[in-house]
Amino acid sequence: MAALAALRGRLALLAVIGAGGATGTAARYGTDLAIEPGSDAYPAATFLVNVVGAVILGAVAELPREWLLAHELTQSAIGTGFCGGLTTFSTMSLEIHGLWPAHPEIATTYAATSLAAAIASARAGSALVQTMRAISRSRRPPRAQSEGDKM
Repeated sequence: MAALAALRGRLALLAVIGAGGATGTAARYGTDLAIEPGSDAYPAATFLVNVVGAVILGAVAELPREWLLAHELTQSAIGTGFCGGLTTFSTMSLEIHGLWPAHPEIATTYAATSLAAAIASARAGSALVQTMRAISRSRRPPRAQSEGDKM
């Protein structure tokens, strides 16, 4: 019975990660359609989805479990699933490779700004949640002291 319950848990996790991944992939594809680059242009769509994904992942990693509304699987659905489908290191690498022969300056700029922006974005997402937590704590009414605490 315990083995069946564990299998169900793993299958549920796989399902929510898959659903999140499908949603993230669709969002990335939609971004590609909305921002069509020229063959020698800075790959803005990939850059954008990688930055947005890093902000979201930085925030989700910092969220306390009790803040995730729907279910304990929410963090995996958003982090591993959605952000995994949205962001794309492999496409970025291929774009750098494709730009390099004719536009090494764009390729180098793209590589450097992508790495710097990814780190800064993940930190920004984390900082945003830390700030929200501090604000939330400061707005809570003070806990009443019990008789044992007053001594």
